Amino acid sequence: MPRPRFAAACLAALCLVAAVPALATSVAMYGDFRVQGTFFSGQNYTGWNAAGTQTEDTLNIWQRMRLHVDFTANENLSFRLGLRVNNETWGHGTLTAANPTVAVQPYQCYLQFTVPDTRVQVTAGYQPVSLPHTEVFYDSLVFGTDSGNSDAAALIVRAPLFDDALAVTAGYARLVDTNRTYDTTTTQVGDELDFTFLTLPITVSGLRLTPWGAAAILGRSADLPSPMGNTLLAAGSYASPSTAFANNQNAAFWTGAALTYELPIPVKVYADGIYGNAFAGDRSRNHRQGWFADAALEYTGFTALAPQLLGWWGSGEDAGLSNGSERLPGVNPQWGPRGSFLFNADQYLTQASMNTTPQGSMGLVVNFDRISLIDRLTSLVAFSYATGTSSPAGLRKAVALTGGPGQYVTMGQDLAQGERLLSIASEHVFALTDAVNLIVETGWARGYDFRASIWGRRMVNQAGDAWQGAIGLIYKF
Repeated sequence: MPRPRFAAACLAALCLVAAVPALATSVAMYGDFRVQGTFFSGQNYTGWNAAGTQTEDTLNIWQRMRLHVDFTANENLSFRLGLRVNNETWGHGTLTAANPTVAVQPYQCYLQFTVPDTRVQVTAGYQPVSLPHTEVFYDSLVFGTDSGNSDAAALIVRAPLFDDALAVTAGYARLVDTNRTYDTTTTQVGDELDFTFLTLPITVSGLRLTPWGAAAILGRSADLPSPMGNTLLAAGSYASPSTAFANNQNAAFWTGAALTYELPIPVKVYADGIYGNAFAGDRSRNHRQGWFADAALEYTGFTALAPQLLGWWGSGEDAGLSNGSERLPGVNPQWGPRGSFLFNADQYLTQASMNTTPQGSMGLVVNFDRISLIDRLTSLVAFSYATGTSSPAGLRKAVALTGGPGQYVTMGQDLAQGERLLSIASEHVFALTDAVNLIVETGWARGYDFRASIWGRRMVNQAGDAWQGAIGLIYKF
């Protein structure tokens, strides 16, 4: 069925169910609408796209809409349908006059129920899926769903134990199936990316510890979207893409833990640790393994302010490509320290960060969160510093092998040793009404000591300050 017809069918079904309450015990509809204007100068520190082939347009007006419809039979059975008009700029795509482009998209669709006579909860369908992470570091560096922008088709089973002090959650997701039902020839090929995970959250007084593990199987004929390929594969895999993997199926593994601890004094501690090892059984140039850790302290003794100190470290590339990559592999990374303009860190508005790559970098963020000195106004101010942990020689070879800057690694996002970033960001939320918030965001960033031997003198000479300012309205209903 064509996508416009599918969307129309979903809306028709929604109206029918809403009109006939007998089909469900209760129907709850809620969501949000967002519209904003954003000025952003010096994106990628150059005012160009990542490859340096296009010039930015500094002013864009964005909007989006999300609608959630929950059909609840009882506390043990429910169904979620999520519809959206996704992020788009005025005058383009869906937001132009007489435009046939698809506007309404189903983006969540899942069933949730409790197995009879147990406390085991099952969720099946297209749903938000994220691996464990601490709350001040936005989403998971291995697999996150970016506030519903990148949900996954998955089956998840959760079983609470010992009065919820311990819970076991297991999940399976099929993230890519290039050929669907039939392969392109009579010879079967591996064209899927399957992902499984297990988490064991433990909660006791003042402490929450969540050990977790995950595994993925990648078929060598799977057509990975470019962001996923760059975060999961080693640069050596791009040497001969048609024969990158020797094996038809290749495995990747991750293990980690997320910890939140409230000390007896008014201080809260956050920490995450992750190790990942991908495709070790294939050619050495395809092997990618690495470490990542973050930690934060938050002082909770003030009522009008929450000071935070956040830091991270990720292993970086060595000088060669023949032995693979030394950066942590990730399937769909969505990580960022709260408030930082360098990272996608759950900012309220679109186009609000420099998209720095956490893997292969380290840094600090000083964050003043939840500032509430004026009635109905809440603010945040963050100061960020980052530097690289990757060998300049390793990144230079990756750029040369993969077709230039912006293909596999990007200047200002993937950092070599000696390259540095500074940024300042602010975020202000004023409650116009109980349902409507006025949002103002600002950001400044600059890169220092970018290496011409890696990115080319043209890119480095163009680098300068990045400035961002945005004002928007968010209506929650």
